[in-house]
Amino acid sequence: MVQKKTMVVTDTLERVSLPELTRAYNLGFSDYRLAVAITEEKLQSTNIRYGYNPECSVGLFDDNTLVGFVINGLRDGYAYDSGTAIIPGYRGRGYARLLLEKALSLMNSQGVHTWVLEVLSDNTKAINLYKSIGFTQQRGLNCYQVEASLFKEKETELKLTKDATIPIPQGDCLPSWQNTEQSIIAGGVPVWNIMVKQKKIGTLCYENSSGSIAQLYIQEEERHKGYAREAIIEAAKLCKTDQLRFINIDEQYAALNTLLHTMGFQCFAKQLEMTNTLRGKA
Repeated sequence: MVQKKTMVVTDTLERVSLPELTRAYNLGFSDYRLAVAITEEKLQSTNIRYGYNPECSVGLFDDNTLVGFVINGLRDGYAYDSGTAIIPGYRGRGYARLLLEKALSLMNSQGVHTWVLEVLSDNTKAINLYKSIGFTQQRGLNCYQVEASLFKEKETELKLTKDATIPIPQGDCLPSWQNTEQSIIAGGVPVWNIMVKQKKIGTLCYENSSGSIAQLYIQEEERHKGYAREAIIEAAKLCKTDQLRFINIDEQYAALNTLLHTMGFQCFAKQLEMTNTLRGKA
């Protein structure tokens, strides 16, 4: 499974330790437009949540040192590229394409039928590279954040109570990979009941330790009463970080995008969701 390329080789990430992967991850994204600095603990929990599969993930090695990678999750015939990067000093030599093509070959051999990724919408170079190996754009995704302190003093009539009830109700738009029910369960993201006068009127999937909302669902008969706004306010009160975030909202989902704008959330990044249909399709 080793392929030589001038001074470097490619191989799967099966024998790469967590410390080595973390080191390469931070170097690879050290000059990324969105600041990235990740601990070993955080990378491990992220990999678990996204279904990390080292056999379908590929590394670029120089004298046994990891200098580039494609990290893939795998579930039910779908793969998810949760991170592709080459560390500074090794860029501009075609290594990103080399890694992606190696990963493509591995996944075809293992029966993967769809490969999914997200890329910043202004990263033209990466988008063109992905398109050149078969990826096509599916939809735009918006990423929002707001200072949690804006809502600390606001009063609402509802409460959030933790609940492990699964399955999670299906909402109005398809969640991105990191916010699917499988990812929420795998990552141990807390599921909260949205309660009004002891009646459950919705569900919030929310990791208050990181301030990240994964899903928000209000029952149809309870909509247009301001409960989504109030649930977000209550989430902010429980937030253990300075900022409350809502990542990868379908740009076509007007109701939620509009609500977040009116509440003062800022769209700090726009992404494209892209997919590649592989030969492994049954």
